[in-house]
Parts: sequence; structure tokens; C-alpha cells
Amino acid sequence: MLPGMRHFLARSGPVRAFRELRRDFSGVVFVLATGDLVASFGFSLVFPFLTIYLVQAFGATAFEAGLVIAGYSLCSIVSGAAGGWLADRVGRRPVMIVSVGITGLVVVLMGQAGDLAQIAILTVVLGMIDPAFIPAARAAIADVVPEERRPRAYGLLAVAASVGWIAGPAIGAGLSRLGYPLLFAIAGVIIALYALIALRWLPETRPAVDRVAAAMGAGPVPAADPPREARIPGGARRSVRPPVVLAAFLPLTMIIHAATFLWVTNLPIAAARDLGVSTGAWGLLFSLNGIIIVTFQLRVAGAAERRPKPRMMALAALFYAGSYLLASAASPAAAVAVLGGVIVVATVGEMLLFPIEPSFVSDLSPEDQRGRYQGIALAAAALGSAVGPPVGGWILDASPGPLTWWVAAAALGLCAGGFLLLSRLAARLPRASPIALPIGGTPGAPDVAT
Repeated sequence: MLPGMRHFLARSGPVRAFRELRRDFSGVVFVLATGDLVASFGFSLVFPFLTIYLVQAFGATAFEAGLVIAGYSLCSIVSGAAGGWLADRVGRRPVMIVSVGITGLVVVLMGQAGDLAQIAILTVVLGMIDPAFIPAARAAIADVVPEERRPRAYGLLAVAASVGWIAGPAIGAGLSRLGYPLLFAIAGVIIALYALIALRWLPETRPAVDRVAAAMGAGPVPAADPPREARIPGGARRSVRPPVVLAAFLPLTMIIHAATFLWVTNLPIAAARDLGVSTGAWGLLFSLNGIIIVTFQLRVAGAAERRPKPRMMALAALFYAGSYLLASAASPAAAVAVLGGVIVVATVGEMLLFPIEPSFVSDLSPEDQRGRYQGIALAAAALGSAVGPPVGGWILDASPGPLTWWVAAAALGLCAGGFLLLSRLAARLPRASPIALPIGGTPGAPDVAT
């Protein structure tokens, strides 16, 4: 191996990045990451093939499969916002335990569905329960990690989830040959293990609960954010309030999630139906996403900490757009190679978007409303995810070929421009002074369980 390549891998390698995380972050972050790894492995056994399953087993069209996914996303608009509100009222921990535990049960029941209507109803129920844990987990990260380090903390959750997704699709493709009821049952039990992990090792992190900080050896959590100073010197431009920036951010996050969700829901249909890619081959291609994220996500997130977050989200939108332009050139003769390139380019966009998005929302949110802000942002993303699959499926049914990906790329290009404008607006936010938060402590699980 060339010395330059060796040096690059040493600097970008996940081992070095994990060592830095163990030094910088508390055990709460690692408990959440462990839970994400376990649950994502369970999800990855079945969900890469869900739309294929609907089409092949129940005779659904691409549009109907998109509607089923949209039902999940529409319900997650309400459940995500409600989960964030509950996380601020009753705590992060109980919301996560109840949400993930019931999610595992619903996934088991999905394997027993006898027709399209039954699995559609269960998918809707899943959308009413599963997303509630996301704003609670994101708020917990914001509770224990200071603003400037949050991209790496959220990046660790993305890495943990991706570890679960590396082997899951390939294993799921193999287990599917034994029958979908068994596959869904195994997936549901594994997902529910997250609830047990949280029950045993996750303390409550809501700022009003001082005993958590004491247990972590960092003293009480501050009751309120310290005073803010104007970012713009001399009052050259009026500063803006965080709710104004959040309101501008919400339509952009809706658009980007509507477009980016297509490569998870509609691209598998196009790959199998129009390009002749087998389920097993798609599972292996999908695993490439997780391998790339595990290898590079923490370094990408670390580099993004030093750059304006809206600009990083604009760059993410452009990478996603590039992946769809590449998808529009796919043909049966070179389907696997082209789709591999699509997944690589889209994964770069994912590595930029997914840690930065919740980190940006955390930066905007008052301390006592972190769950609500994350829930509102999740609701906007869910609305986009609800609109994208059926619209993309309708286009794919009406015009098989590149039109779906051209439309998605155009929407993402406009979204990138919107994020650049948002960056200028966000530059007028007041700037917070450093906040002393409990980020130290022994890495791994806390010694107390509440």
C-alpha cells in the first residue's frame, strides 16, 4: 500500500475516531449508540425488502407500495411531534422504552399479515409508535453534549445504525427464503432489545433532573441557557430569533426528505422490476451504504463541526441530486455497477445530512424545548417522506425510466439553493456563550439505572 494511502486511512479510520469519542463523550451517548445498533439491525432484516415484498407477495403496484410507506410517514408526523413533547414533559427514557418495545411487537405482527390491507394497517400502527423515540433520543444527546460537538455525537448514532445495516439486508435476504413470518418475528424481537438496553443502562437526561448530572460526576445541569450575545457586531443587521430560522428550515427539510427517501423505497422497485436486479444483489448493494458510513461518518461529521451547518446540508442535497442523475443512466446491462455508484454518492449525502440536521435543530432549541423542536423537525421530515414515495411511485408507474430521478434531482437542486439562503439567515442568530454540560465520565454504560 502506498504511504499516502496508509496515512489517509489512519487519519480517517473509525478506530481513531472512536477513541476520540470515548475521550470526549459520556456514557449516555454510547448507550444510545448501542441501542441504535441493535434496533437498526432488526429493522435492516426486513425493511430494505418491504416494498419488494408488497409488490411480489401481495401484487401491489409501485404506487400502492408507496402509499403503504406514506401511511407510516403520515402517522409519524403526529407521533414524532408527540414524542418530542412527551420527552420534554415526562422524560426521554420512558418515551424511548415504550416506543421501541411496542415497535418490536408490531413488527412481529406484520409477519402474520395475510393480505395487503392487513400489512398496510400494521404499517400505519408502526408509524404511530416507532418515530416517537427519535426526538427523545436526539434531545438526550443535546442534554449531555455541548453545541460544538453535537455533529460527532449524532454521527456516532448514524455509525451505530449503519453497523446494524451492513449485515442485516444480506441476512434478511437469506432468512426470507424460510418465510416472511419467521423473518419479521426475528426482526421484532431484536428491535425490542433496545427497550431492555434503555431500561437497564440509560439514565434520565432531561435537564430538570439534577440527579443524572450528579450520577455522571458533573454537578447539576444548568436550569437555563446563559445570556446570548449578538452575533452581528455593531448592529449592522438585526438578529433573528431561533423560531424564525426553524420556520424557514422546515419546508427545506420536508423537500429533501421527500426526494432522498426515494432511493430507499422506489429505487428497489426500479432495480428489481425494470433493471432485473435480484433481491439478494440489492441486499448486498444496500449493505455498501453501511460499510461507507462506518468507515467515514465520524470524520465527515468532525469536519462539518467547523463549517456552517446549512451549507453542509446544501452540499448533501447536491450529492443526493448527483446520485439520482447517475441512477437515470442505469441500464439492465450495467445495473449492478451503476446502482453501486448511486449508493456511494447518495451515502456521501447521507453522511453530511443526517448528523448535521438534528445538530442544527439542537442549536436552535431552548433547553426546556429540545424534545419539541426535534419533534417538529421530525414531523416536517415525515411529511416529506409521506409525499415522496407515492409521488415517485406514480411517476415510476406512468413513465418507467429516468423521469423519476430527473424530477428528484431537480427538487434537490432547488433545495440546495434554499439551504444556502438559510445559511445567510442563520448567520444573524444570536450566539450562545459556552455551556458547561456533563460530557465527561467513564465511557460506556452509566453505573446507575433509573
